[in-house]
Amino acid sequence: MAETDEALGQAIRDAYAVFPEVRWRGRSATVCACCVSAQAARALATTRREDLSCELIEAYLGSAHHVSEGSAADEVRHFLPRIFELLAANARFRICGKELALIRLGRGPLGWDGQNFRDCWSKAEVDAVDRFLRAYWTDTLARPPDLFRRAGTGEWLFSDDDVEAVLCMIARTDTDLAPFLSLWDADPALAASLHMAALVSRTMIREWHPFALLEDRRLGNAHWERHEAAMRQVVDWLVDPRRRDRLFAAVMAEAPGSPQAIVLAEAHDEIDRLLSA
Repeated sequence: MAETDEALGQAIRDAYAVFPEVRWRGRSATVCACCVSAQAARALATTRREDLSCELIEAYLGSAHHVSEGSAADEVRHFLPRIFELLAANARFRICGKELALIRLGRGPLGWDGQNFRDCWSKAEVDAVDRFLRAYWTDTLARPPDLFRRAGTGEWLFSDDDVEAVLCMIARTDTDLAPFLSLWDADPALAASLHMAALVSRTMIREWHPFALLEDRRLGNAHWERHEAAMRQVVDWLVDPRRRDRLFAAVMAEAPGSPQAIVLAEAHDEIDRLLSA
């Protein structure tokens, strides 16, 4: 964990060094006046970027303005290191969600329209983003997801969907997910296996959603919209004999009847069922 923490910290320091601060010269941040108050727009421009609160960054991310408007492209660079820092600190993006934290790097109405940051930025800037994404992903995999027992049914369930949210966030920057799935595959730790189980668990037939999402090559997070190809890439990687066999090995390494063994076995059985079908 210490190595991942250091790599993530270094990636954030690199981003602050690579991405320049905006010289505001008395003006406010470029935002939609209907979405963001004049007070918040001013605070975005007058607050030191290292001190910007999660609430102000959320206001910026939720603004319906395009990156091509005025100096908005420069402002993306200005705010990005602080967004990285808040993500690393596990700040709660309550309004937009972690999935949309990097939305201004990708294609679409709130990003670069028909382009993405890789088409528009220098190699040093692209490399800084890639260093952060890799370090943040590795750090996410290293932190085991939380389990809880559901009252009434006694089911062991996962309390968060951090891995899917992070994959969705990366996909929305128009970054290929294949290297991140390879990193996942190469991580032999129990935490990485539990994240696989968590991803499967949220797609299984449950009392509150009586259908199996993976059968339709789908995942549960609503933010995959307009990035269905990336979502199917994850599903195809997950529903694979190698993932099934890894989960079986992880089950055998855990104490029989432990919560970890139960959720790993359920995920194994679900993938095996889908492969058999």
